[in-house]
Amino acid sequence: MGSLRKTLVIALLLTAALSFFTSASAAGKTLKAVCFLPKTHNLAVMSVEWVKRVNKAFEGELEVKYIGGPEITASKQQIQALQNGVFDINFNVTSYYSPLAPELNAFQLSKLMPWEERKQVFYDFMQKRHEKIGVTYLGRWLYGPFYLWTKERVSGLEDLEGLKLRTGPMYIYFMNKLGVSSVSIKPTDVYTALERGTADGFAWPLLGARELGWTDSCKYLIDHGFYMMDGTIIFNRDTWEGLTEATRIKLEKLTADFERDMVAYFESEMQAERERLEKEGVEFIRFPEAEAEAYLDKAYSAYWEHLENKVPDLVPRLKEITTE
Repeated sequence: MGSLRKTLVIALLLTAALSFFTSASAAGKTLKAVCFLPKTHNLAVMSVEWVKRVNKAFEGELEVKYIGGPEITASKQQIQALQNGVFDINFNVTSYYSPLAPELNAFQLSKLMPWEERKQVFYDFMQKRHEKIGVTYLGRWLYGPFYLWTKERVSGLEDLEGLKLRTGPMYIYFMNKLGVSSVSIKPTDVYTALERGTADGFAWPLLGARELGWTDSCKYLIDHGFYMMDGTIIFNRDTWEGLTEATRIKLEKLTADFERDMVAYFESEMQAERERLEKEGVEFIRFPEAEAEAYLDKAYSAYWEHLENKVPDLVPRLKEITTE
């Protein structure tokens, strides 16, 4: 009887263990994702969409839990948290972590669509540069240029000189070229700064300014877009390498397909936003051709000069891979 009892106990333990591992296997791997923007921000829409697509495509095999944004980890500290494995996936912007590798600023200077970047050298080059800082680059999740918005109507470059514009790291070199006074203001304080005259305008994409109330004060937009939003989907390196090769290939394919829909979404939203802004009295200003060329030349030459100071050996290569 003792021998039979031992056999039954062993059998029960084996069954329990098998059940546990089967359940764990069925549940699959769970990855945590964080965004540099609040999850509910209108620019974060496509990060949410990417997570939905991954969870649908990998149901039972892999789950991405979108745990939040800056309230989880401050935006500019997210790259370090990702490197340290605090979370697995980060919807970030290269302007926040380019101090680790200045060449990543070329994301903003690229004249290529995301699928063109994949076909050409740009994508492979940027994957290698991300590996250098201990993360894995998968693809883009933001699309659209930036604009200067002002409280007073401007008709050319001379009208911009001396204005105080709210800026960020990526615009400051352009502002200097324009003779603009750059003012560093947190997004949460911009509305008040515009009202009180601390700022005469701001640099921002087409989307988002209206919802933030900034267009209550700024009714003029210089309609010559510059740079490109530099949103990247990046993985903790150990997390990425811990996935099976089949899973990595599937994620790369899913993200490449997603990028086309992401661009289509933002193009549609930007067109709709133009119509909404015009109804609210925002004027889209177009400079004469020569003035517009000079304006955009200042934007791009300012950034390339910055990179020449930071990574002079890489600039010729970066110029090659950011154009067709």
